[in-house]
Amino acid sequence: SVDPILQLKGMKTALKNAGAPIVAVSPIIGGKAIKGPAAKMMQELGKDVSVLSIAAHYQDLIDGLVIDVKDAELAPQIREMGIKTLVTQSVMTDLNSRIELAQATLDFARECGS
Repeated sequence: SVDPILQLKGMKTALKNAGAPIVAVSPIIGGKAIKGPAAKMMQELGKDVSVLSIAAHYQDLIDGLVIDVKDAELAPQIREMGIKTLVTQSVMTDLNSRIELAQATLDFARECGS
C-alpha cells in the first residue's frame, strides 16, 4: 500500500506542491483486489471494497483516478467527488497490456494537468 509512504511527514504536501497532476490507478476491480492486500485492508478498516472507497480515501490528494471498465458505472460518482476519471482496461495480462495501461495513464495525467 502507498498509505505508509503518504504518512511520512511532509509527503502529501510535497506531492501537492510538485506542480504535476497526481493520478492513481485503482487496485480494486469489481469489488476485488486483483493483487495484493488492498481488499483485506479495506475490509479490516470497515470500508467497502470498491473504487468509490478508493476515490473517497484519496479525494484530497489525487487529481485523477484510473478505473477498470468493470467499474465504469461508478465513474459519474467519482467525478462528482471532483476527481477526473479514466475508464479503461486495467488488468495487465502481458507486456502489451502493461504498456497500454502505462500510456493511457500518462496521457490521462497530461489531461488532468491542463
